[in-house]
This record gives sequence, structure tokens and C-alpha cells, in this order.
Amino acid sequence: MTEQEIRSMKPGPEMDRTLGLALGYEEILVHEDLERRQKSEHERGTIIRYGIRYILRRKDQPAVEWSPSTSWEGMGLVVEELRKHYRVDLLLEADTNYCSITDYDDTIEAGSDISAPHAVAKAALLALRGGASG
Repeated sequence: MTEQEIRSMKPGPEMDRTLGLALGYEEILVHEDLERRQKSEHERGTIIRYGIRYILRRKDQPAVEWSPSTSWEGMGLVVEELRKHYRVDLLLEADTNYCSITDYDDTIEAGSDISAPHAVAKAALLALRGGASG
């Protein structure tokens, strides 16, 4: 995915799916989720598609709705993951929200006039697109 494609993505399920995969989560279907829960196989994290929405399951943690590009709770989950390897800064202004993600000397910035979760999702995708998710 190119930088321009990421910067032009709208918040919603497709961006959430793309970000989940970039973070290293596996995407599975509902019936596979039921099988795995019986075996406790959600080690790294798994996003499960339920219609147009996603649920995130991680080992030994409760399942949560996976909507990082549209919800503050989802944005928080992404920031938690990113902080393991990056410095994350968020600037909220009246008309635009900015997120910068720093890895050593490289800083990725993204803004959104839609919401802070959208800005974080864009910046995260830009930072992770090289496969440096750790």
C-alpha cells in the first residue's frame, strides 16, 4: 500500500482490518474463532469479522470491539501496541488532529480533520507499512 493510499483512507472497517493486519494480528472468520477459543489459540492477537465489524481477541484478555480508526477505545489499543516500539505523540487542535510516531530518528506524521482515532490509524499504518512492527 502506498503512502498516498494510506493518507487517503477513510475511517471504518477496511482501515481497521488493514491496521490489524499491519500490527501482526491474524484475520479469521467467526466459525474459526469458535474452534480456536476452545483451544485458546489467540496468542498474538486475532481480528474476527462479524458482518462489517471486527472483534479483537488476545490471549488472557477479554474480547473487545476492534474499531481503531473510529473509536477512542480502539485508538488506545493501537497506541498501547505502538508504544512497545515507538514514541507516539498526539496533538488535538480545533479543526485538525495530528499524530506523530517516532522510531529513532525517523518521524511519521499524519493528520485528520475527522477524528484523533483516524489520525492515529493513518500514522500507525504509515509507520508499520515497512513491516517494522516488532
